[in-house]
Amino acid sequence: MTAPPLVRPATARTPRRLRHAPHPLYAELCSGPARWAALATFLTLLLPLAAKSALWQGSWGHTQLQVHTMTTLLAGPLAAAAGCWQGGREHRSRTAELRFSGARGPLAQFLVSAWPVVLGVLAGYTAAVAGALLASWPYVSAGRPLLLPPLADAVFLTAMTTAGMVVGRLVRWRLAAPALAVCAYVVLGFPTYRSAAVRFLSPAAAPALPALPVWWQPFAMAAWTGGLAAAAVVVHTARRRRYAALLPLAVAVAAAVPVVRTGAGMWHPDPLRKAQVCDDSSPRVCVNALDRGLLPEVSRALSGVTGRLAGVANAPVRFEDLHRAPHHDEAQLPQLYLGQSVVRGELADPERFAWEAAAGLVSRECDATRADPTDAAVRDWLVSNSLSRRRREAEAARARQWGDQAAVARAEADARALTRLAAMPDARRRAWLGRYFATAGSCDANGGPVL
Repeated sequence: MTAPPLVRPATARTPRRLRHAPHPLYAELCSGPARWAALATFLTLLLPLAAKSALWQGSWGHTQLQVHTMTTLLAGPLAAAAGCWQGGREHRSRTAELRFSGARGPLAQFLVSAWPVVLGVLAGYTAAVAGALLASWPYVSAGRPLLLPPLADAVFLTAMTTAGMVVGRLVRWRLAAPALAVCAYVVLGFPTYRSAAVRFLSPAAAPALPALPVWWQPFAMAAWTGGLAAAAVVVHTARRRRYAALLPLAVAVAAAVPVVRTGAGMWHPDPLRKAQVCDDSSPRVCVNALDRGLLPEVSRALSGVTGRLAGVANAPVRFEDLHRAPHHDEAQLPQLYLGQSVVRGELADPERFAWEAAAGLVSRECDATRADPTDAAVRDWLVSNSLSRRRREAEAARARQWGDQAAVARAEADARALTRLAAMPDARRRAWLGRYFATAGSCDANGGPVL
C-alpha cells in the first residue's frame, strides 16, 4: 500500500498590488490639491516674470531680485491660500471626527496633511526659479547666482503654507482662502512703503537695486518666518503642551533683532560694480565689470565718436562707467539700464546711445546761449549718424510748422555751424577741437572758440 503523496497547503500570498501599495503622501501628491498648488505657483511666478523679462534678463542680480519680489508678494499669499484650502478640506469632507480618532498624534496628522501642499508649492517655485535663471543665463557676462536667498524664500513659502493651513482648520468659511490671500498681500506689501526699520521684517523688503546680502541675512529671514509658522503650528496641534511654542517663537524674535537693528545695512554693493573693463581705443571705452559682455558692442556703437576724437588735445582719455562723478579727463558713459538701453544683452538703440555719449561731452551746467550752436555742431559732427540727422531735420520742420521764428533761426544757426566745422581741414579741425575741449563745460561767455 503506497503512502499518499504529501501535498503542501497553499500559502496565502499577498497580492502584488497590495505589497507595493503607494505611500499616502504619494497619493496626495499625484491626485490631491498638491498638483494644482504646484501649477498655480508656477504660473503665478512665470506670467509676471515673462511680462517683465526685458528688465531682468542679462543680470543675475536683477533676475534674483525680480524673482524674490514676485515670490514674496504673489507666491506667498497664494501659498497661504493653498494651505488654508487644504486645512478646510477636513471640514468640507466631514472627516474631522475620523482624524481625531486616528492613531497618529495631532502634530503628525497635521504634517501628513500639510506636506503634500507644501511640496507642491515648492515644486512650482523651484521650476519658476530654474526657468528664470536659465532664461537669463545666455545674456549674463559676469557674476553668479546666489543660493541662500532662494532657500530663504523656500522657507518663507513653507511657512506661509503651514500658517495658512492652521487658519483653514480654525476658520470654517469657504471664502477663507481668498480672504487670507488678500490679507497676506497687504501685510507683506504695506511695510515696504514705510521708512521705519521694522519694514525689513517683511520678507518682501529688498534693496532698490541688486545688491549682495550679508552672510547671515538669509538665515535670519528663514528663522524669522519659519519660527513664527512653527509656533502657530505647535499652538494649534499641541494643546496640552502649548508652552513648547515658546522655543520657535524665541528663535523668531532672536532673528528679528539683528534684522531691525541692521536695516538696509543687510545688503552691500557687488564688488564688481566698483571695477570696470576697457578696450584699447583712444579715447578708451570702459564699462562696468558687471557688464563686461557689452564692451564689444558699446565700443562698436561709439567707434565713430572715438575715431573722430583720436589725436584731439584736451579730449577725454576715457568714457568711464562707475557710480561716481567722472574726473576732469573723463567722460560719463550713458547709463546701461536693463530694459531701456540694454535688452537681453544687446544695446537697444546703438545710434541713440552714441548720440547721448556725444551730448554728454558738450553739456554745460549753465545757460550758455552763445555757445549753443557751437555745442550742437560739435555733438552732431562727433556722432554723424542717421539719428542725429533726423533730429535736426525734425526740429527744423517742427519750428517751421509752428511758425516759431526764433526756433527756425536757431536751427539755421546750428546748420551753419555744423557746415563750417565739417568743412575745416583735418589738422585745423583737430586744433580747433583741442581749444574747444580745453574750455568744455565752462560758463565763461568769452572763454571758448565759436563757429
